[in-house]
Amino acid sequence: MRRMVTGFGLTAMLAATLSAGCASAQTTPAATDASGSPPPDIVVTAQKRAESIQQVPFSITAFSAADLERRGVESLYDVSRIAPSLTVLSSGPGENNLVIRGISSIAGSAATVGYYLDDTPIAASSNAALLSTRGVIDPSLLDIARIEVLRGPQGTLYGSSSMGGTVRFISNQPDLQRVEGRAHTELSGTHRGGFNYDVDGVVNVPIVSDRVALRVAAYYKFEDGYIDRYPIDPANYLGVQPGAQPQQRVNTYRTYGTRASLLVKVTDRLTVTPSILYQYTRLGSPFTFDAVPGSLGNPIQNRDVAEPNVQKSLIANLVVREDTGPVELLSSTSYYDRDVNITEDASKVISFFFGTPAVTPVGIRGDYRNHELTEEVRATTKFSGPFQAIVGGFYHDVRAPLASGIPYPTGFPYLATQPFASFGSIYQGTRRATLKEYAAFGELSYRILPGVTVRGGLRVFQVNQTFDQTGDGVFNGGFSEVYGTSRDHGVTPKGTVEWQVTPDKLLYATASRGYRPGGPNNPAPASLCGTEVSGLGLAQSQLTRYGPDSLWNYEIGAKTSWLNRRLTINGSAYYIDWSRVQQQIVLQCGFNLTANFGSATSKGGELEVNFQPTRKLTFGAGAGYTDAYLRNDVPGTPARDGDPLQGVPRWTVSGSGEYRDRLSDRLKGFGRVDLSYVGPATFLYDRTSPFARRAGFTVVNARIGIDPDKLPWEVSLFGRNIFDVRGETDLPVAIAADLPTTRREGLNQPRTIGVSAGYRF
Repeated sequence: MRRMVTGFGLTAMLAATLSAGCASAQTTPAATDASGSPPPDIVVTAQKRAESIQQVPFSITAFSAADLERRGVESLYDVSRIAPSLTVLSSGPGENNLVIRGISSIAGSAATVGYYLDDTPIAASSNAALLSTRGVIDPSLLDIARIEVLRGPQGTLYGSSSMGGTVRFISNQPDLQRVEGRAHTELSGTHRGGFNYDVDGVVNVPIVSDRVALRVAAYYKFEDGYIDRYPIDPANYLGVQPGAQPQQRVNTYRTYGTRASLLVKVTDRLTVTPSILYQYTRLGSPFTFDAVPGSLGNPIQNRDVAEPNVQKSLIANLVVREDTGPVELLSSTSYYDRDVNITEDASKVISFFFGTPAVTPVGIRGDYRNHELTEEVRATTKFSGPFQAIVGGFYHDVRAPLASGIPYPTGFPYLATQPFASFGSIYQGTRRATLKEYAAFGELSYRILPGVTVRGGLRVFQVNQTFDQTGDGVFNGGFSEVYGTSRDHGVTPKGTVEWQVTPDKLLYATASRGYRPGGPNNPAPASLCGTEVSGLGLAQSQLTRYGPDSLWNYEIGAKTSWLNRRLTINGSAYYIDWSRVQQQIVLQCGFNLTANFGSATSKGGELEVNFQPTRKLTFGAGAGYTDAYLRNDVPGTPARDGDPLQGVPRWTVSGSGEYRDRLSDRLKGFGRVDLSYVGPATFLYDRTSPFARRAGFTVVNARIGIDPDKLPWEVSLFGRNIFDVRGETDLPVAIAADLPTTRREGLNQPRTIGVSAGYRF
């Protein structure tokens, strides 16, 4: 035990040194065993075929399930702490916005980062502009085999939403050979919060030996809140009601779900794998505070109406796979249903825009649904010669209705006064949107010389959209309806040259195109916003829809291993030219507008290092540098040529150290420290706004525990954010309207200390 404690201290000191130097970034090799053998290769399927991560000719990071658990990763936001150049703007579980390499996705009908669970796309494919950071599921990490973060456009194999890159959650598949399972629980407490607990389990059962197997995982998790809500001062919408008692810890988080998959081996070559996942999540309130009267030092909410957020997600998938020998054929059919119900306080908005004598409790309700059907078929060669290929087809059908409204609350005191007396509600709005995408894709590779391979890929696609949007009420200035259709089509090519200099050293250069379709706008009411919108210099047609945007990414990189793979150094540098950028402008009238405002550039690089100096010590560190900025002024807005893109930190840095040793013949122990730094970022283009910038911050996690070896159980003690650092994680867009004098800001979880225990069989 003394050896463990000493090693833990050395790990902490060296990890801190690596992080402070900002010289490298986190990688994810499996932990070295006590024999002292080098870490095994990580196998990924980023190019839709199984291969070593060191042979993939673009920038990619992968995390195993054990790695994620030891690092204290529990959410999509946590992944961004340890993956260079990945930023997740988060207002709580299921309220995430992904950004890779500075390609910010604050606006648009589609995301700029592809997001997958196995072969199922789970990004919000429509309503993204209106859902903002409320549309992306935060799947449980239970029974996840690994997470892959692919940087740079992946349009050839993953489609139009993968402009900046792609994040993939890969689940464990049923095992035909053995009965196995795991039961796990976690108990913890959060500073300024309460008691948290998590119970989950996985079981794998062969039903027919070597032919049929079933795998089922289930979980339940509760986290107490750490933000208090105070009522608004009726005489001052920026103040707390004098003498009022708060509702404590309102941002509670509760989620449960199950995933079941069945593997049927029809023949030695043909398998059929149906699976289904259901997840329920309820937030008592978003993980945000009100910046005025609250602050980072006093993160309180100042709201009259409770803000529960309920998310229900269902993902069904059927994979049919046939291995003919030289070619593998695959069909993946998915159905994704997501239902999000949100209540948001609109009391301040009504007081601000209509000048009511006193602030009155008013709430807005939003109901968002996405029903998505996806079909992909592909053929992947497995020839022994120099030529390889992947060809396939893709179909995506989305139905996305939404409704939002601000009805008159019971006892509303201004119902008989103007302008309220002339309308049946404060606001009512609906939108019925559809999206259909058709695509054919292919990627070919040929080894032209020993060690030298050229790759070429192409995706041809068409996206058809329709929308029918209505608005009514005081806020809308009466009834309005906008109907429209759009059809976008394009080609996303990719070309790569790679040189396998030695078995442990790969050099590559690539050029790839990313594309995102246009979509419908949420019209700003002319009665409130007409004068301001006229100053933007846009055509009338641009007020109801916006066009596609695209980019070119140019990248060089190296993947190298040294000292019998005990030292791994991977690096990349890129330049991205982004045209006709879809930008969301927050108007002073409280509404938002999306349009194609010029161009932008993003340039930078990633560096990942892993070093195992002895069989007991492993160190990792790394950094992502992103310089993403506008290349023109945006008329009618504060945005200027050279302004950083919104939500993009220039630096993301992480470092880790782990010490492993045998405590006895039956026990193995470990201790590790993880540090992550996210740099300052621009939230708004308006430099005069107090909410324009957020500061950078560093989070430190630590864990010490016992692994199963000859015993079936495991236990560990952990601390997340052990120095209780407070950092802003998002500046979310409100459902109703954003005010220039106060904004909601996302807040990370305070220090959390706990114990984790598990039993395997």
